[in-house]
Amino acid sequence: MRLPEPVKRLTNPVVGRVPVPIMSGPNRGMWWSLASAGSGYMSGRRAARQMELVASLLSPGDVFWDVGAHHGFVSLCAAPRVGGMGEVHAFEPSQRNQWFIAHHLGWNRIDNVTVHPYALSSYDGTCSFGGPGTSKTLTLGKGTDVVDVRTGSGVIHSGAARSPSFAKLDVEGAEADVLGGVMEALRDDAILLIAVHSRDAYAGCEAILVENGYSILPSRALRASLDGIWRSDPDMLCVGPEHATGILTQRLLRQFGFE
Repeated sequence: MRLPEPVKRLTNPVVGRVPVPIMSGPNRGMWWSLASAGSGYMSGRRAARQMELVASLLSPGDVFWDVGAHHGFVSLCAAPRVGGMGEVHAFEPSQRNQWFIAHHLGWNRIDNVTVHPYALSSYDGTCSFGGPGTSKTLTLGKGTDVVDVRTGSGVIHSGAARSPSFAKLDVEGAEADVLGGVMEALRDDAILLIAVHSRDAYAGCEAILVENGYSILPSRALRASLDGIWRSDPDMLCVGPEHATGILTQRLLRQFGFE
């Protein structure tokens, strides 16, 4: 049973401090908050194929951006794989979600993840943030919280983070805005894994990516959504024009549902 958000806000400060082990997947054996154990997180089945893909494409020394980090599940996967010479940058504007990220990083003794407490978009400033759904569906332009907003390019040019070799975007419909704010500063060999939340979001991303020479590899789920009823938030894998595509073999792409 899913608890109402007001109840969760009351119980999380207590239950949230109870660590439990993740049971399977790339994060197996890592500690996770009991308050965030549902939706497949504690079992390790949350977004299982996407997590395996992230794990398979990361190498020591990589710079990974987790944009829309939520409670840090993907950041936990990336941190040991990029190693001490690599970097993970988790972008998460929600203070409640930041609380969970801090505990998850501390319990697992991870020190190569930098948490950036703001949203990424196409401008610098502030914006309302929130919405009626769960902590996974908080959205810029909704709700009553006010959060800071930055462009990815500004983050890179300021020295707050290096340009990513691999970035995951899951930003509840603001995908094109994030891309528009970072594209000019992205590496030409970058890989992007983008959760697409609508046809309009896909069209906006496609226009930006094609203009900048990126190859777009839609998942089978995305192709099905574009051809029929939109389902959930299917992924697309995007590859910069100078990427050495050797690791993106046809076998690997088929394995993870991309074409």
